[in-house]
Amino acid sequence: MTIPPSPRRILVTCDAVGGVWRHALDMARALGPHGVETVLVAFGPEPSAEQRAEARETEGVTFLWFDHPLDWLVAEEAALDGIPAVLEGVADLYDVDLLHLNYPSHARGLATTRPVIVMSHSCMTTWWAALRGGEPPEEFALNARLVREGFARADRVLAPSRSHANALTRAYGSLPSLDVVRNASFARPLPPEPNDGRPTALAIGRWWDEAKNARLLDAAAALASTPVLALGATAGPNGEVVDFRHAEAPGAAAPAETRAALSRAAVFVSPARYEPFGLAVLEAAQEGCALVLSDIPTFRELWDGAATFVDADDAAGFAEAIDRVAGDARVHAWHVAQAQERATRYAPQAQAERLMEIYTEALAAAPEDVMRPARWPMPLPETA
Repeated sequence: MTIPPSPRRILVTCDAVGGVWRHALDMARALGPHGVETVLVAFGPEPSAEQRAEARETEGVTFLWFDHPLDWLVAEEAALDGIPAVLEGVADLYDVDLLHLNYPSHARGLATTRPVIVMSHSCMTTWWAALRGGEPPEEFALNARLVREGFARADRVLAPSRSHANALTRAYGSLPSLDVVRNASFARPLPPEPNDGRPTALAIGRWWDEAKNARLLDAAAALASTPVLALGATAGPNGEVVDFRHAEAPGAAAPAETRAALSRAAVFVSPARYEPFGLAVLEAAQEGCALVLSDIPTFRELWDGAATFVDADDAAGFAEAIDRVAGDARVHAWHVAQAQERATRYAPQAQAERLMEIYTEALAAAPEDVMRPARWPMPLPETA
């Protein structure tokens, strides 16, 4: 009889552009009580000073940043050539037990014998299918191949929702090791922030991304009597820019400012057309916002019965729903209670327990590396 292997130190990749950053840090916090240290490796645009400080202050996290580009920002495959050497070098230097890569393409070309687990948080092919339908254009072909090769190299493939897992299967065919591990948020609700007494609606997103449906949100803001605040970047690293004319759009905010804005808002709005999970929705529910969401498969899967759903093309419907929920105290209180109760299903503890099961299975199946000291399986003491 042997003790099942479990990791004590893992390598996790991320970027500093969007929700993957938040996911990676919250995942590290959730794994800490299980005795797991995280070596967090960010690629792409440079993290902000606030992000660096947050990573440094997270217990059990060692943070590294490399300026290799993100796969959806490159036109030539050669731009990613150095990533396998970086990951293998970091894995050896910190003697990690496995690699958890939040960009599937990061698995390409890895020669390590350590288990490689990839998690898809989005990709250009499923983005195109959700927004346009049909075959993606030729300029998406490189990204599709990079992601496909990463899936083929990985020992396990994870998705944050069943809806996104289904989208991956439709896009890439059967993925035998595919599993769902839902995201979680480690945030703690803040006391409600004082405001001028008038309920407000808040939306959060990378608005330069067409999938976030900024134009629809702005059109709804023009029709709603409730003020609408659109928090988040309006210019992206790919050159995309969006302007708001009716919603107030102050730009991106630091994590503490975002949480404070959520605590002031009565309603959280997401008109997204594509969302593999939607971490901001979970944070809004935790902060006591009622939810008005687009009627897409992911939101139905996660929030059915706890949100008001509106067609993603219906600006008037969004405006009506925002005003109705924000303008009636009893209706608002009911929606807040439903959203908060549902948010408890996506607890960090549940996420960490499922990840530990997957890590344990992957380690048990991994070949023994004769170049590393054997740590498992450890024999249990003989019992009478």
